[in-house]
Amino acid sequence: MNLLVFIFAALVLVCAHLLRAARPTGRMGGVVAFVFGLTVSVVAVKLAVASMGLGRTTDFDRVVNHAAALAEAEPEAPLIVFTGASYSRNAIDDVALTAQLRAAGYPHRVINLSLEAASLAEREAHLDAFLLRVGRAPDMVFIEVAANFDHRPAQFFNNSKFSLRAIEQFDLRTSAWTGLGLMQGGCEGAGDCAKQAGLTGTHFGLNALNIGLVARGARPEEAGELSAYDPQFMPREPMEVDDRLGGLRAGPNYSPRPGPLWIASMRRQLDARLAERGVRETGYYFPPVIDAHERAYMDGLCLGELSHAPCLAPTDPALLAALEGDVWFDDSHLLAHGAEIYTRWLGEELAGLGLLGGGHRFDLSEKASAP
Repeated sequence: MNLLVFIFAALVLVCAHLLRAARPTGRMGGVVAFVFGLTVSVVAVKLAVASMGLGRTTDFDRVVNHAAALAEAEPEAPLIVFTGASYSRNAIDDVALTAQLRAAGYPHRVINLSLEAASLAEREAHLDAFLLRVGRAPDMVFIEVAANFDHRPAQFFNNSKFSLRAIEQFDLRTSAWTGLGLMQGGCEGAGDCAKQAGLTGTHFGLNALNIGLVARGARPEEAGELSAYDPQFMPREPMEVDDRLGGLRAGPNYSPRPGPLWIASMRRQLDARLAERGVRETGYYFPPVIDAHERAYMDGLCLGELSHAPCLAPTDPALLAALEGDVWFDDSHLLAHGAEIYTRWLGEELAGLGLLGGGHRFDLSEKASAP
């Protein structure tokens, strides 16, 4: 890779020499020459690395590699893909869910394609990479929906700034969607809006200028593998029992609603693209959290904007009762035992709602013991 950087540097120097002005042209001429030379260099680097299949590889590429290996090992198995952020990474055991479905007579392979803090745009890009790798359309794709991400288009910056993941995802398309979301009120006050818009523009500039692309670029398929399911076994922080039970026992808000216009438009476009690629069914879901307002948001979308699609809101009283025990990593993420409960419920829902051709509902007797 160091040799590759040296070759690119030499190429840029040669181009700079060949494109230099023959005589002084004034300040404006210098600016024009600089912009022209920079543009040529940026395009040349982009074309060169694209021809070699290089990119800014991140943990999400490793998740895709692991998922592709599972799918490629069973080329005849119909695929069910769940794509989300850390909510799903801690909650969906795709190996256990696959085993559950097969024990019930369904041949599907479940794929968890999730990574913490992943926006819909980042998830969509890596879903595309996965589909390209496996060469066949999943039977079903389920897309995680969370109020945090719907109402804060620049949510990723709360977790990471100026990382390879941040630079890699803020291309023109993602930056445009983020800007649209910010203009529609996806920030808290003028100061926060200015900050998030500035970070979006800066990361777009770093992406457009290929920063980190050559020095740290690699072929995604050679980046290694990482399982999306990330079980946790010890709580992150102490939690008051009353707070946990109060949140879980608060009833759902059965009020149909749409999401913010920008993300609703983005989801509609993704629906259409997946249908064009041969995906039979696109559905939506949200893993359980303690906050009743976040669950109510998903419940409202299932009754409103997403009523046309399979929609799995975590509002089933049997599920919430089963999660009243010490099964929480924090107020938004499950421990491994909680993931076991949710994964089992998820399989029962897929079958019980007829998405797999029949089945039975979650059994109240399977709930975890409450304190």
